[in-house]
Amino acid sequence: MRPPTAPRSDLSRRGFLTLGAGAVLLPLAGCAATRAARTEPLRIGLIADLHHGLDPRAQERIEDFVAAAQRRRADMIVQLGDFNYAEPANRPCMQAFDAFAGERHHVLGNHDLDKFGKEHVLDFWQMRARYYSFDRGGWHFVVLDRNHVRQGDVYVPYAKGNYFSAEGNLSHADPEQLEWLAADLRSTRAPTVVFVHQGVGMSNDAYPDDDSRAPIEATLAAANRDGAQVVACFCGHEHLDRHNHKDGVHYVWVNSASYYWVGAKYGRMAPYADALYAFVDLRDDCLVLHGRQSQFVSPTPQERGYPQWQEVSAAQQDRRLPVPRA
Repeated sequence: MRPPTAPRSDLSRRGFLTLGAGAVLLPLAGCAATRAARTEPLRIGLIADLHHGLDPRAQERIEDFVAAAQRRRADMIVQLGDFNYAEPANRPCMQAFDAFAGERHHVLGNHDLDKFGKEHVLDFWQMRARYYSFDRGGWHFVVLDRNHVRQGDVYVPYAKGNYFSAEGNLSHADPEQLEWLAADLRSTRAPTVVFVHQGVGMSNDAYPDDDSRAPIEATLAAANRDGAQVVACFCGHEHLDRHNHKDGVHYVWVNSASYYWVGAKYGRMAPYADALYAFVDLRDDCLVLHGRQSQFVSPTPQERGYPQWQEVSAAQQDRRLPVPRA
């Protein structure tokens, strides 16, 4: 979520909950819980928008998440961006994340680039590349990078907070990356899950189509029409818990681990009492998402007088999302 000096998104508008016809907000709906999976599920731990270095309880929250991942015997964990500033003060955050015994993956968020450029952050996190793909347990995974300002035909990478004042459109994936994505999806017929920081996949008045997210959605939809199996796309950034099914893809926004940003007028951060995160079991017939319920620390957004208080929550819902048979 953006701090007070960053450009505001359309998500601040009232009426965000007026979702498109394909939207699904009901937990545990959509696939047969009684149908046995053909293989053991692959379990992924997801955490988004920790904001280590901004939220005073971020270290406690990342340690909570990693401990839960160990208890649940997750096969891998993924942080969905806005993780930390990649400076010495964030080393305890990295040590906690790296203490997880299984596979670990990072996604670049906009605030991760507030103080340094991408190469520095990649090195600090030991992240293999700003975008990449990999295979695990019969599934294909894709990590994307939407951190560019588009200025005409030029795509300027986020670095040292330049996007705060840059003229142009934010949150773009560069053309080279989009070409790579299309080719990557053509190269596999394994069921595929995509990870990206800035939210994609919602269709409503408060989050209308735009030329930054539309190319990614179009690429995923085209791949599915051509025989790929892009099943889901998990995002962070918005500090909201949302789901929409569009063009065969389950788009899931994972709530912040730490807080909802209500803006300077209402006290900046509205923190959650507990760390929020999710675990997803990837089964052959459905994705089973295990969320976490918490509550706002007082004063809550409602107590602060935040106008959209009913549209936000300190929770990540449980969900069952069907996977079509190949």
